[in-house]
Amino acid sequence: MDATRSVIKTETRGEVTLITLDRHEKRNALSTSLTRSLIDAITTASETSRAIVLTGTGTAFCSGADLDEDKQGGDFFEVLTDLLNLVRRVPVPVIAYVNGPAIGAGMMLAMVCDIRVAAEPAVFGLPVGDMAIGVEGEIVQLLATLVGGGRARSMLLAGTSLASEDSVACGMCVPGEFSDALALASRCAAKAPLTLRNVKAEFAPDLFSVEERDSFRAAAYASEDIVEGARARREKRAPRFVGR
Repeated sequence: MDATRSVIKTETRGEVTLITLDRHEKRNALSTSLTRSLIDAITTASETSRAIVLTGTGTAFCSGADLDEDKQGGDFFEVLTDLLNLVRRVPVPVIAYVNGPAIGAGMMLAMVCDIRVAAEPAVFGLPVGDMAIGVEGEIVQLLATLVGGGRARSMLLAGTSLASEDSVACGMCVPGEFSDALALASRCAAKAPLTLRNVKAEFAPDLFSVEERDSFRAAAYASEDIVEGARARREKRAPRFVGR
């Protein structure tokens, strides 16, 4: 593969940015360079859009880390951590459309998204014991929150996988197709941006200080948007939030 070619596609659809991993010949596996490109794309989208949809081309969402390209690991895992933290920190909702397998680093990426829409071919796995890699405590705790403690232990210790229907049954995902993910993103994009920033920070207390979270909540209460929300209810129309 020509390592210089673009492996990220971005498309603006109204207030939503669609970001697509475009490395189908590697089943969208994350190399260090691809991960850095994804960081750049998400950073830009979070500054210009009100919601992000993340998905992959071909038959996989993301098959994990491409350790063939990063043969000794290099700084991949440090860059991956930066990516995972970024998705949790950006002030706009990030919706994963999981169109196929999300394995290893790919499952971690799906996990840190705010909403996961799972197509029927989706399957999730974290075979860390087969790869002899370490796992950060935040990922372990997030997995337990999303799928339950018993299933999280089974996935991490025994390497079991999670089928699409089971990911829905345990509450980790909602079922749907690409159009459903876009509809959810558009729905999020219509909400009050300062409130969504506040809520996202409360879902990631390990990444934000108490002072930051308090300031986000206060900003929502002091915003012009709270006035607009009340006016829209009185006038029986959809609110037009501006994020201030």
